[in-house]
Amino acid sequence: MHHEEILRELYALERFGMKLGLANITELLHRIGNPHLRFPAVHVTGSNGKGSVCAFIESILRVAAFKVGLYTSPHLIRFNERIRVGGRGISDEDVARLYESVKPHATGMAAESKAKQPTFFEITTAMAFQYFAERGVDIAVVEVGMGGGMDATNVVRPETCVITCVSLEHTEHLGRTIKRIAKEKSGILKPGVPVVTMDQEALATVEERAKELGCPLTVVGRDATYKRIGGTLAGQTFEYSGSSTIRTSTVMAGAHQAENAALALAASEALESRGWKIGDDAKRVGIARMRWPARFQLARRTPPVLIDGAHNPGGAQCLHDSLTECLPGRRVVLVMGMLADKDLTSYANTLASVTAHSISTRPKSERAYPPEEVTLTFKKLGISSEVIEDVPTAIRRGLNLASRDRPLLITGSLYLAGEALQHFQEGTV
Repeated sequence: MHHEEILRELYALERFGMKLGLANITELLHRIGNPHLRFPAVHVTGSNGKGSVCAFIESILRVAAFKVGLYTSPHLIRFNERIRVGGRGISDEDVARLYESVKPHATGMAAESKAKQPTFFEITTAMAFQYFAERGVDIAVVEVGMGGGMDATNVVRPETCVITCVSLEHTEHLGRTIKRIAKEKSGILKPGVPVVTMDQEALATVEERAKELGCPLTVVGRDATYKRIGGTLAGQTFEYSGSSTIRTSTVMAGAHQAENAALALAASEALESRGWKIGDDAKRVGIARMRWPARFQLARRTPPVLIDGAHNPGGAQCLHDSLTECLPGRRVVLVMGMLADKDLTSYANTLASVTAHSISTRPKSERAYPPEEVTLTFKKLGISSEVIEDVPTAIRRGLNLASRDRPLLITGSLYLAGEALQHFQEGTV
C-alpha cells in the first residue's frame, strides 16, 4: 500500500475512539514478539509540558551519545513526527512496512471480539515499539497518550518516570478532580524506579504512590531548584541546582519552558543514579540544542506571529503568563480553534485580558468546536470576535489586523498549530 493509503486506513481507526486499559496493547505486542521488552525507557506523563519535557530529555541523551527513540503525540504536520530515532522521523517506507506487519494481528484480534479491536493509538504504539526494537535503541523517551496507568504506553520498562504539571483534562475519562487525575497519572510508577515531578497541587498524590512503591522521588521546586536569569521571545537563560549546578540557555520562550527544562535535568540526574553516564556538559548542550515547534513559537517577526499548541486551562495560563512577560502591555489578535472536549470557557477567560480581537476558525478535526460557539464565548467576555472557518483565510485576516504593537497569536489546539505552521512553511499565508 502507498504511504497515503496507509495513513488513511490508520486514521480511520480513530472511529473506535480511546480505550483505557492494557489488555489489548499487551496482546497486540505479544503477537508481534514483545518489542517493548527489548529497550528501557523514560516514561513521561502530565497534563501540560510533557512533549517539551520529552524533547529536552531526548536531546540531552542524544548529546550524551546514546541512540535514542522518541515517541510523542499528536504530530503537527506529518505522522512520521510521532516516531523518531536519533532525532529523525521514521521514513514513509518504514511506516508502511510496520503497519503491514502489525495489521494482520490487529485484524485477528478484532475478528475474535469487537472489544479487542485495537485503536489507532494502540496500533501506532505497537509500530513505534517495534521500530525502536529493530533500530536497537539504547533507550526510548515515551510520552503517555492520555492519563497514565491505563494508557497503552504503560507497558514499557522505565528507568525513570516523570510527571509534569497536572491539571483538569479529559475529565470524562480520568476523573473530575486534580487528585483523581493525579492518581491515574501516577499509575506509570514502577517499584523502585525513580520519579521526577514538580511542586504542585497533585504532589501529595504522587508522593503517596511513590512511597507505596519505594520510588526515589525528586520534586523540582523543592529537592531541585531553578532560577531564571533572563527571558525574551528569543529564549531564556536559567540556572539549575540539583545534584550539580548547571547554567544553560534554551531557545524555548516562556517561564514554563524553564520549568520543563528543569524537569528534564532532574530526570537526567535520576538516570545517572541508575548508572547512565550523561554528564553536565551533555545536559547543558542538550537543553541548548532542543527545538520543539508550536510551543510559543515566533513564526514571523513582522508583524509578530506566535503559534502555540496550548489546549487546556493550564496551557492557557502558561500562554497568558508568557505573553505578559515577553510582550508587556500588548494585546493580541487571536486566531482560535479548539476541540470540543476541551474547557473553552476557562480557556477564553484566561486569555481575555490579553486579547484585542478574536477570529474563530475550525481545525481539521471532526471533534472541533463549532467556531460560532468560540466566537460567542469571547463576545460574552466583551471581546470583538468574528468567524472565519477556513484556517488560511482566518490567518490572512489576522495578519491584516496585526501590527508590531498588536501581535497575531494562533492557538487552541495542536491540530490548528500544525496547520498554521504548514501554511507559513509553504508560504500560503
